Amino acid sequence: MFNLSRVLREPRPDADRPMDFRTCYVGQAVLRTGANPYHDVTLKQGWQRIIQKENIQSRTQPGLPNLPFLYPPWAAALFGLTVGRLPYALAWPLWGTMALMSLVLVARLWQALLQAETGQTVAWWQFLIVALALKGTVPALLTGQPTFVALALGVGALAVGCLSSPGFSAQLSPSAGSNTTGIELSPAPAWAPVVAGVLLGLAAFKVTLLLPFAAWFLWKKQWLALAVAAAVVALLSAVAWHWAAFPANLLPTYQHLLAQVLAQSFDPSDPDYPLTQGMTLRLELGNVLEWLRPGSSAWHLLLHGALWVATGLRLVWLRQQGRPLADWYVFLVLSTLTLLTTYHLYYDAVLLLPLLAFGLRLATRWKWLLLILLLPLLLPLNGLALALGNPAGLHVVYFLMPLALLGVVVLLLARPEWRRQ
Repeated sequence: MFNLSRVLREPRPDADRPMDFRTCYVGQAVLRTGANPYHDVTLKQGWQRIIQKENIQSRTQPGLPNLPFLYPPWAAALFGLTVGRLPYALAWPLWGTMALMSLVLVARLWQALLQAETGQTVAWWQFLIVALALKGTVPALLTGQPTFVALALGVGALAVGCLSSPGFSAQLSPSAGSNTTGIELSPAPAWAPVVAGVLLGLAAFKVTLLLPFAAWFLWKKQWLALAVAAAVVALLSAVAWHWAAFPANLLPTYQHLLAQVLAQSFDPSDPDYPLTQGMTLRLELGNVLEWLRPGSSAWHLLLHGALWVATGLRLVWLRQQGRPLADWYVFLVLSTLTLLTTYHLYYDAVLLLPLLAFGLRLATRWKWLLLILLLPLLLPLNGLALALGNPAGLHVVYFLMPLALLGVVVLLLARPEWRRQ
């Protein structure tokens, strides 16, 4: 209720408010004119052309220092083939509606997936409540964050991909007279890997969310789905390069812009460090390391890699115990680890919705531990610190989210979930 109340405190939405979507819209518009959307001045000029053409009132600009266009070329192509074809005045309210509908769709998909695999019934609206309770969800909806649409595509790919998993379609087709177990072993539909790959390829426009989905398909050895996803990305990339007339500086400019933004995130020379460039909203463990020891960014990759190796070894060991791990559990482990070791902001925590089902299956003492670990993702601790004058002694609250995720990973690996036999 507290996080939802933010809607009442926000000013009336206008063309400037959906800042994240605006960047995507302007980026694809610039690319379609054959210009480079990763060049800051060009991006701002593209926005000026749009507001002049549509007679839109605007007080802010896209691009640096806050929101440069950091999506890969195939993302610009996807936006340019869909909502980018609409006038901006129509596109941004439509996108907001799509984002909210995507969140509802994700809740319903997780309900169906978990019920099919575990037999556990969790109402879809409970997943939706959990999503809205996360402190990053409502601000992300108000800024038109593409996370929710990408997540709906990704979970949709996961749902279709599960149809290709051995035994999963059997769980969906009970038949009392089929065999001694009462389960009819129907073959997986031939179209499932192709459709899953298409959805996964479309979800790849939000690269930071792609890793747990791609890792899950690798874990399930669904090579056809991965190949189709790669083909979709390649096709969209070809469209983007065609629109941009194959400029030699498109990719180098993108890489330079990305490096510039990442460098600003860990800049001790900034007088407001470490509260700059969204560090207070970031989930990766590198934030904690940089806060404890400024200049330690060179070691982040080694630590993150060690976490992936240790988690992978644990999953492999569990897999060899003779019982299959639940698909949703594997995805949950991969998602938590992804948030912990790669660049993600706090609204990306919607990846963790299956934690609701995981928590319901825990013993009472473990439920309380999980709730304590999730509090930094639910409570506005940074807002409380600012309200108290932001003393240095309270700066630790800005880094509780990654520490909490580390605890969640340990809890997940300590309490594995097995597929129902």
